[in-house]
Amino acid sequence: MVKIGINKSGIALFIVLATVFVVILLGEITIKFIASQNRFSHESVNRIQAYYAAKAGMNYALEMLRTGTWTFSPNSCAPPSGCLINEYAFPDSIKSFDGTANKQFRVIFCPAGSICAFASFGCQPPSGINFCINTTVTYLNQ
Repeated sequence: MVKIGINKSGIALFIVLATVFVVILLGEITIKFIASQNRFSHESVNRIQAYYAAKAGMNYALEMLRTGTWTFSPNSCAPPSGCLINEYAFPDSIKSFDGTANKQFRVIFCPAGSICAFASFGCQPPSGINFCINTTVTYLNQ
């Protein structure tokens, strides 16, 4: 009778290698998940900052109009461009909301009944007002 011997050190090596492979695979999956969550959180923060920068820009423009610092004339703001005010006209607290140059900030004054640049809808101001104010913030995710 012939006995076939099983090499126990070979099985142990296989189990150790399989365990190491599974641990490495789980570690890689965990790292990719954490990285994607970090990127998602960063993009969410950028979106929220851009939203509030646009709101602040609109409020700033309204205040400049209210105090007479800026003036608006429908005849000088012809569509499609309207009166475009770029970010250099705004305080640093608004235009540098993320501390980088990865965005463009604009406020557009548009005559009533017109469709101006960066606005997908016609200007429909309340009665007694002859223009609309649109804000846009374009940012890049890094």
